[in-house]
Amino acid sequence: MIRLLRFARSASSCSVLWTAPSFKRLHLPRLGASLLGTAVLSAALSLAPRAQAEPQETLTVAGNIVKFTDASNKSYVLTWSDLDKLPRHAITTATEWTPKGTFEGPLLRDVLAKAGAKGQKIKLYAEDDYNVTIPASDLDRYNVILANRWNGKPMRREDYGPFWLMYPLPSMSESEVSGVFISKLIWQVFRIEIR
Repeated sequence: MIRLLRFARSASSCSVLWTAPSFKRLHLPRLGASLLGTAVLSAALSLAPRAQAEPQETLTVAGNIVKFTDASNKSYVLTWSDLDKLPRHAITTATEWTPKGTFEGPLLRDVLAKAGAKGQKIKLYAEDDYNVTIPASDLDRYNVILANRWNGKPMRREDYGPFWLMYPLPSMSESEVSGVFISKLIWQVFRIEIR
């Protein structure tokens, strides 16, 4: 049985326009039937979800570090793939900007260890020129992560990515997350300096 479908932008928006018991009744030549079948199959495949390519964003660590991937700029550049190779940690929480979900990524201390970072202050820079400085003691005290996935999906710039500094908010006390603490949750991080 053959069905002609009207496709919209999503698979859930297609509807049956007409049903025919067979191509013989339509008197379509075999070539025409074959072309029609190919067109219908192509349209259906174009609606299928596509595999997401790994993001190409990088993270640069500079300042008081002892390892370099770019010696001329005295910096250590990590790719998305480099970060995904580090042990993964997850924090399930809601923020002022997102509903409850799971943020996933490596511990920030593991990221900085790759560059041999040594210092008391960590300054993170965002794509929109926002920056924040956190004490190095936060890394061990709270197991802060540099999230690059939210609910299992890579974080893109349009959804606060590629990297978002996340604290384990559900396990922190009210006094720990009050005041200006929320300013530490910097997103769209692309550079970190160690002081």
